Amino acid sequence: MSLSAVHSTLSSLKTCQADIGTGMDIVTDVALDVAETAGTENDAVLKKLEVMMLECDVAVTQSEVNFTCPLTQVEMVNPMKNKKCNHHYDRDAIMGMIKARQNQKKKLRCPVVGCGNTDVKQGDLILDQIMKRQIQKR
Repeated sequence: MSLSAVHSTLSSLKTCQADIGTGMDIVTDVALDVAETAGTENDAVLKKLEVMMLECDVAVTQSEVNFTCPLTQVEMVNPMKNKKCNHHYDRDAIMGMIKARQNQKKKLRCPVVGCGNTDVKQGDLILDQIMKRQIQKR
């Protein structure tokens, strides 16, 4: 197999991973909206939906589940997901780094080894509710 074929396949896999992540984010947002607006009569249904979502998310990202912040090397409390590269960081750590780099008039490179994202911005970060729940349930 040629290097260009490997590169092409890897690129396709990264695109699929990003698409799956986007789909999971959409499903999560919808489920959280439903949970916030639903009455207590739907508690059993909502609990079942939450369990199914957590199982699905764990199955999809099973090989990547890591609750350690790459900046602090400590378990995250408020995991923020980078929409560009799908890496996670603890909110306080990443926001502090972004602010420090902005004060230096420099871009912040994703701290995950091997990541090509050379410009982590606050606008690309979202709180990952599913990961936060997984951490809290441990």
